[in-house]
Amino acid sequence: MTKPTRFLAAVACVAAVGGAGTAVAADGPTQIAVQAAPTLSAGQTAPFDAAGVRPVRRGKPIPRGYVLIGQQVDVQRGARSAGAALLFRCPRGKTLRTFGVVGNAGFTATRDYVRHRQTTVVSFAPPTLEHATGTVYAVCR
Repeated sequence: MTKPTRFLAAVACVAAVGGAGTAVAADGPTQIAVQAAPTLSAGQTAPFDAAGVRPVRRGKPIPRGYVLIGQQVDVQRGARSAGAALLFRCPRGKTLRTFGVVGNAGFTATRDYVRHRQTTVVSFAPPTLEHATGTVYAVCR
């Protein structure tokens, strides 16, 4: 897919999630809390299988050279669908490879981030849930 096509597809997905979320939402404001999660480094156990990064596998030690930077998201859906924009920046000398999630918070990347040092992703609650929590991790190498 070309970059404009990917961007339009991502925007359409976010719009679809927003439209579907309003149908199941409770009355009141949407509340979103974001906080830093502990960074995971080489030797610690990987919490997920990293798509496209074969060495990072759930339950196995994170290989040397990799760092997983996390942000914990808690979304309580209200009358309107909303999400949080999360900025991820890899440590100096490392670049982004992929993302992974632990929990049921969803996310979408609106641009090509592979081999860039930083990017922003949008995190949201899945359309069928009124409350979602999870940690979004950036895999850096």
